[in-house]
Amino acid sequence: MNPEPLLRAVVSAMMLLEDCGPGAIDPDTVTRGLDHLGHDLLDLTGTDRNDFLALVDRMAATENDRRTAQVIRELPLAIGMVGAS
Repeated sequence: MNPEPLLRAVVSAMMLLEDCGPGAIDPDTVTRGLDHLGHDLLDLTGTDRNDFLALVDRMAATENDRRTAQVIRELPLAIGMVGAS
């Protein structure tokens, strides 16, 4: 399985939720949605987690859109998978 489309879908969903104004989606719903996405990704362990982090790095490095690359790069920190360095 090629995991890149799956990660791109997750990033797209997170960007959509973050970009929604309060008139589009209730802010509590946005928070819950982002929390659920992050929680599910935190279930990755061991090799899966390492593979995910490597995929994030690869995707951010090859992304043409600067904002999308930044969101991809910051995803592990945003969900608490890695600590701030």
